[in-house]
Amino acid sequence: METFKKILNQYEKIFVADKNYTLIMRLKHTVLKFGLKKLNISYSKISMSDIKQKLSLDTVEETEQIVAKAIRDGVIDAVINHDEGFMQSREVTDIYSSNDPQHMLNKRIKFCMDLHSDAVKALEYPQKEDKRDFGDLDEEKSMKEEDLLASLFDEMDMDDM
Repeated sequence: METFKKILNQYEKIFVADKNYTLIMRLKHTVLKFGLKKLNISYSKISMSDIKQKLSLDTVEETEQIVAKAIRDGVIDAVINHDEGFMQSREVTDIYSSNDPQHMLNKRIKFCMDLHSDAVKALEYPQKEDKRDFGDLDEEKSMKEEDLLASLFDEMDMDDM
């Protein structure tokens, strides 16, 4: 955080001139989140004053707000003890020690195999409509149209044409 502040102060005029200052200020939050992640991994329990010191923040209250927001956003997995003023990291469980990954893989494989099976069935058994000869349909259609025209002419008494 100290390095970030030093670079920000050193190149502030350039950032303002290039209209990138607000973008750089948004990076401050990213740097804070990254620092909190490292602290969460490194310490199982750390006081807010130590976090304030390590992240070069101004007050303990500001530090507590930043940590609370990081917990709420899911950046870190921890609990804040407001009375004693520390952050307690939750125990990280190894998901690969359980059977969950195997069950998820089996579920995906089953879905792919069912999809393949359905596609093969669709290829092997075409629908009954597709088996008809379309040449007969064209003849039937033209005969129906001629009959329809003849009946219209009969109704309108246009036999003279």
